[in-house]
Amino acid sequence: MTEKPYIETKRIVIDRKYNPKYGDDKICKCGHLYYRHFDSYEDNYPCGCKYCNCYDFELKLNVINYIVSLQGFNDRKKIECETIQQVWDAIGERDFGGLYQVESPTGKDINEFIPF
Repeated sequence: MTEKPYIETKRIVIDRKYNPKYGDDKICKCGHLYYRHFDSYEDNYPCGCKYCNCYDFELKLNVINYIVSLQGFNDRKKIECETIQQVWDAIGERDFGGLYQVESPTGKDINEFIPF
């Protein structure tokens, strides 16, 4: 067997980047929001969570961020929502005349859901 003139090694590089389409309001298993796992001052460098030692964002499943209580003419309904979009979809349901209340069991800010 003849020797080759070089020893060759192969490296795989994986670069992680912030995904603006993923959803900033998604919650990690550490309890913090997606965008908190990136450094906005450094071109969204994936530095890990700024508030704890969690480096890898892993989606926490079945997180109830909001509870929308709707009252129609003859009906009351509660809808559990994970995202802000789901809250707006629930508020806009055609069966209800606009009487609603938004609660946040996780302490998220609900001021944006005050009716005009």
